Amino acid sequence: MKKILLFIILLTVQAHSQIMTPEKVVSMISNRFLTIKGFSANFVERNGEKVSSGNVITKNPNLFRLQYSSGGNGQSVYCNGETLWIIFPRNNVVAEQKLNYGDTGSIYTAEGIMRLTTKFNIDFYNERELLSVNSFNDSELGIAKYNSSYAANDTRKAYHMLLTSKQASVDRTGFTKIHLWVDDTGMIIRILGITTTNVPVEYLFTSIRYNPQYEENNKDFEPEIPEDMQVLKDGLVPTN
Repeated sequence: MKKILLFIILLTVQAHSQIMTPEKVVSMISNRFLTIKGFSANFVERNGEKVSSGNVITKNPNLFRLQYSSGGNGQSVYCNGETLWIIFPRNNVVAEQKLNYGDTGSIYTAEGIMRLTTKFNIDFYNERELLSVNSFNDSELGIAKYNSSYAANDTRKAYHMLLTSKQASVDRTGFTKIHLWVDDTGMIIRILGITTTNVPVEYLFTSIRYNPQYEENNKDFEPEIPEDMQVLKDGLVPTN
């Protein structure tokens, strides 16, 4: 009888250990971003009704570069952890912004992940198991004209997590809710944030490569600004 009871207890413990929990998913995400130097990927970006695409490269803890190939008017974004640059080549303008403490961690860098896990409550959106990325029904957001047709053929499996702010007021991320799709290695492959004005901002990452080759002295994350390009600094004040 004791052996049978012990066997039942062991089965119960084993089954419980296999149940995925929000805490396990958070741990997977944190470990993934802490054990890589960074990643590169192709992305599709949706901001409101505008859809763009390009490639991204990141380096922990908080460096990144976005270069748009379509839908972004050729613009690019650089961040070396201290300064953010947004290049508008068609306007021959670059916006330059010094970053304050707490602003430096993009959502897909190690610092950004740490901020998410401290500022937001994290739970499963619905099911606890891995689901196809494209299984999410856009209409559930309740946002007019929203659709993510570019994810329609994405059958990669991921945990669908929902993040809600722990504070009554929205923090520096500017989002009231964030949906994350996390694969079984802890990598975030899709991000969907809802702003305070109910605008969806989304990234879908594909062709992900970890620990890419970087240029020396973080040159990947600092733009070469032509002399004839107008630089607008902190508050969009033109330089002399």
